[in-house]
Amino acid sequence: MTSRIDYVVDWIWNFGDIVPPFCVELVLGDGSRYHLRSVSAKDDTTKTMVLKIWDLRLLTDETDLEALRQRLKQNLKRSELINEKLIHPKLGCAKLRLHMDDIAYCVEWEEWSWPEEEGQNGPSHL
Repeated sequence: MTSRIDYVVDWIWNFGDIVPPFCVELVLGDGSRYHLRSVSAKDDTTKTMVLKIWDLRLLTDETDLEALRQRLKQNLKRSELINEKLIHPKLGCAKLRLHMDDIAYCVEWEEWSWPEEEGQNGPSHL
């Protein structure tokens, strides 16, 4: 594993709280992209992890995306992010099981605000 991967994985490995939609985009080596929600489980021995990701597949209409963007601009608390249907009725979640070597890089989008309570595992821990 290269130091580039170590840094990226270490950053993701240490997440504890829920990340709002669109804040962190995870990119795998094959080019697939996902929006990180949280880290569910990790195994130091096998270097694997289970990530919860935001499922945006049903948000195909620009009206839906704009409604989600407006909801996120309301500076939601982390506790409000637990039930995705309360954020937007078409928003979902999924589990992504992967090996640390599968991660190419991640993008932390600065246009979105991170909730500041309940652990503060946002950009401040970089």
